[in-house]
Amino acid sequence: MKNEPGKACYLPQIIEEYKGNPLIEALPPIYSSYEAAKLLTVDPGYNEGEREFDAQYRFHCIGRLFRYFQPLDTHIDIEQRISRAIRQGYISKNPITPDYAARLAQGAAAIRKKSGLNAVYSMNSTASGFTVIGMSGVGKTTAMEKVLSLYPQQILHTQYKGEPLFLTQLVWAKIDCPFDGSLKGLCLSFFAYVDRILGTSYSKKFSSDRMTVDAALPRMAQIATTHCLGLLVIDEIQHLSQAKSGGSDKMLNFFVTLVNTIGVPVVLIGTTKAMSVLQSEFRQARRGSGQGDLLWDRMKNDLSWEIMLRAMWKNQWTRNQTPLTAELKDILYDESQGIIDIAVKLYAMAQMKAIADGTETITAQTIKEVAAEKLRLVKPMLDALRSGNMKKLLMYEDIKPVNVEDYLAAQSGRIAGGDIPLGQNEILSLTEQAVLKLLEMDISSKVARSAVKKAIGKSVSGQPLAAVVKKAFKIALNMETEKNPTDIDEQDDDLRKAAGESPYENLKKSGFVAESADEF
Repeated sequence: MKNEPGKACYLPQIIEEYKGNPLIEALPPIYSSYEAAKLLTVDPGYNEGEREFDAQYRFHCIGRLFRYFQPLDTHIDIEQRISRAIRQGYISKNPITPDYAARLAQGAAAIRKKSGLNAVYSMNSTASGFTVIGMSGVGKTTAMEKVLSLYPQQILHTQYKGEPLFLTQLVWAKIDCPFDGSLKGLCLSFFAYVDRILGTSYSKKFSSDRMTVDAALPRMAQIATTHCLGLLVIDEIQHLSQAKSGGSDKMLNFFVTLVNTIGVPVVLIGTTKAMSVLQSEFRQARRGSGQGDLLWDRMKNDLSWEIMLRAMWKNQWTRNQTPLTAELKDILYDESQGIIDIAVKLYAMAQMKAIADGTETITAQTIKEVAAEKLRLVKPMLDALRSGNMKKLLMYEDIKPVNVEDYLAAQSGRIAGGDIPLGQNEILSLTEQAVLKLLEMDISSKVARSAVKKAIGKSVSGQPLAAVVKKAFKIALNMETEKNPTDIDEQDDDLRKAAGESPYENLKKSGFVAESADEF
C-alpha cells in the first residue's frame, strides 16, 4: 500500500557541496552523536505499581521489553555512516542540473533498445556504501531499521527557490534477499518494494519469465534515478544461493555491477555465512568507498554488557524485586553468549516463569531452567560458541565469531576529522542525560552527578553519550566501593525520591525521558 510522502522543507546547509541541492536540503539535519543517541533511545515505560497487577496483566507488561532499545557505540557508528552515505550519494544527482535529465534520457533509451548494461548513462558517482556482517541475533537488522526511521522514506517536492520541481524523492529502500536464492528474484523484490511504497506498477511492467538479470539492472537504475533513491539496503544476503545464481563469481560480478550501475549507495547486511560470497574481488571493488566494512561481533562480558543489563534490568514485573548481581550478570551472559536478542528473550521468559510458578523472584536457577527449556533449537550453536572449538563453529556459519578490531568500537561514536566543540546547552544536556543513565542503573544521585562531572572533565568537545556513561559508570563503581552509598546524603533534586509518583513519571515530567517509542 502506498505511503503518503511528506512535503519538502529545505534546511540551510553548512557544508559547501551540500548547498543548492534540494535532495540534501530536504533531509533532516546532520545529528551529533549525542543527538543520535537521544533519538534512537526507546524506554517503553515502567511503573513500580505494575508489580501489584495480576499475573495476566504483568505478562502483557513484560512485552514492553521487546520495544526497549539502548543504543550502543555500534548503533551510533551506523547512524553516522548512513548520514554520510545518503548525502554523499546525492552530490552528483542534483535534479536541477542538466546531468539529471541526461541520465533519465539515456536510461530510458537503453531500456527501449534493450541495449543492456553497457548503454546505461555513466556519470561520476559519489555513492559510498558499506557492508555489515555479524552472527544472527546481534541486532544488525534492528539497528539498521532504527537508523533508517530517523529519515522520512518519501519526500514530495513541488517548488524549489521559486521554480517548479515536481518529483517524489525516495530517500531509502530496504529489501530482503529472496528465499529462492536467485539474483533475478532479488531484482524482482526491488520492483515489488518500490511499488508497495510509491504505488507504482513496475512489477507488472518489468517482471516476466524471460527477463534476465542483465536486463533487470538497467531498469533498477532507471527507477533509482527517476525517484532519486538515496540509499539501497539489501538484508539477509546469506540467502543468496551460489548454485541458483550461477556460482560465486557471477554473484560477485552482480554486486559490483549493481553498485556501479545504479549509482546509489548500497548497504549489504548478512550473517557470517555471507562472507563466502563477499570475498576479495568485491571487497577490492568497494575499498575506494571510504566507509569500510563493519564486522559486528557478539558483546563481550565487560563494562558495556553490564551497562546494557543494568538499563534493561529495571524493567522488572515480578512481585519481589531482584537486584542485578555479578552472578546473574555472568549467568545471563553464559546462557546468551553475548547475543542481545537471546539475552532480552531470556530475561523476559525468566520473569514469566517466576510469575507463573509463584516464586516471584528471578534467580540464576530460573535463567538456567528457561534456557534449557526454551533455547533447545539454538543450544548446539550456543554450545559451539561457548566451547570456542573452531571445528564445531564451522558447522554453524551464521554464528561463526568475527574478529572485531578494538579501535572500531572506540571510534564508532566519533566524527571523522576531529571533535566538534559543544555549546553550553549541549554540555548541560549531555551531563543530564549521562546522570539519568546512571540513575537507571541504581547509582545514587550524588555519586552519579560527581562521577559524570569527573568523566566529562575539562575537555567537553565531541564526547558521545555512550563514552561518557561508560567512563562515569566505572568511576561511580569505585566511589561506591570506597564509601557505602547508604551513607551518602541524597540531594533534594534526586528525581527518584520525589514523593507520590513513580520514578518513571518523575523522570518523564522532568524532561529526561523521551515520549517516542519504537520496536526493539
